[in-house]
Amino acid sequence: MMKMTILKKALLLTYLICLCNVIYLAAAVTPTVEETYISPNNYKTGTQSERIQKAINEAKNTTGKVVIPKYDAVAKKSIWLIDQAILLPSDFELELNNCTIKLSDKCRDNFIRSANTGLAIKDIVPSKNIRIIGKGNVLLEGADHPRATGDHNKTLSLNPSGFGQSYGTDAGKAGENQKGGWRNHAIILAHTDVFEVSGITLKDYHGHGLVLERCTNGKVSDMTFNVRQAVTVDGADKQILNQDGMGIRFGCKNILIANCRGKSGDDFINIGLTDTGVGAGEENVNVVSGSIYRGQIDNISTIYLQNWQDFYSISHRSIRIMPVGKLRISNVFIENMVISPLAKHGLVVEYAEHVKGLFVRNLISHQPIKAKGISQASFRDIIYEGKNEAIDVQQSETVVLDHVMR
Repeated sequence: MMKMTILKKALLLTYLICLCNVIYLAAAVTPTVEETYISPNNYKTGTQSERIQKAINEAKNTTGKVVIPKYDAVAKKSIWLIDQAILLPSDFELELNNCTIKLSDKCRDNFIRSANTGLAIKDIVPSKNIRIIGKGNVLLEGADHPRATGDHNKTLSLNPSGFGQSYGTDAGKAGENQKGGWRNHAIILAHTDVFEVSGITLKDYHGHGLVLERCTNGKVSDMTFNVRQAVTVDGADKQILNQDGMGIRFGCKNILIANCRGKSGDDFINIGLTDTGVGAGEENVNVVSGSIYRGQIDNISTIYLQNWQDFYSISHRSIRIMPVGKLRISNVFIENMVISPLAKHGLVVEYAEHVKGLFVRNLISHQPIKAKGISQASFRDIIYEGKNEAIDVQQSETVVLDHVMR
């Protein structure tokens, strides 16, 4: 009787294992339900911009997702030429699928912006859960004849020169703002909690590439920046100033930025902002949500920069951290980075006394680290291939230098 009981138990166990395997295999081969989304190809009338926004407005209350495909089956074009920013609401995913989106010569706006912000929007309602996902080869490219370029400190000119002028066909036109500003940036998310931006190449944009303003709990990954601080008009190069890669502005917290590459005009990444006293929704300011420091809520903290390869700025800093004025920055983690030999500057920390917690590990650079005056930091496993001193910091009990090699 005892042997029979043991045998039954063994058979039962064998049966259960086989049953589990059957269930597993069935799940593996059963086709998944096709994902539901809306395409601008569903709309037969309107400009390409209008059809994209129609799809977003419909999906906002239904699928929550729009896919912009490679080919515009209505216009019979392989380029989506847009006249205005694509505005994204909360709880939304925009998938860019092997597509090219280009700013038209009519456009004086971003490629993509969170819909809670814009001209004359002074009271910004926070947004949440926004994803901008590039799949395959995704390119966002600036206009052939930009109406405006540069930041809020630049004056538009048809023949720009020096440090104060940037190209724009709106130069000298009555009724048009003669300065640059946030409308020239490629992608802006502001006051957004939980977000993702990934898989996009940004080329010849008009101001900064990706700007995050007062954003929390997000991820940026697999971004490529490709600019040259000029646009060719009628066979001649016209100067475009700024063209930073990324801007991490007031109030940003808990953000991972991974696997970025390419070249920027100004700083490849700039963490910080200057309080210029200009409110949200105004034109002559570099951030759409306003450059007025609101206190501790606008401090920047817990920013991770990881696994960047062969990146640099044509003319400025590869990584710039700048807590100006009352702004404070804490806990910035920089690891596994290779700064291109073409870089003019490497990691530069300004107003370092306002930074608490900078952790740099596994960095290769041909330019020195500059963080004079920092009081809480760690620099480990640094390979410096330049001629001068590798790092400009004062070692102490709270500033650690470990394995800095030349």
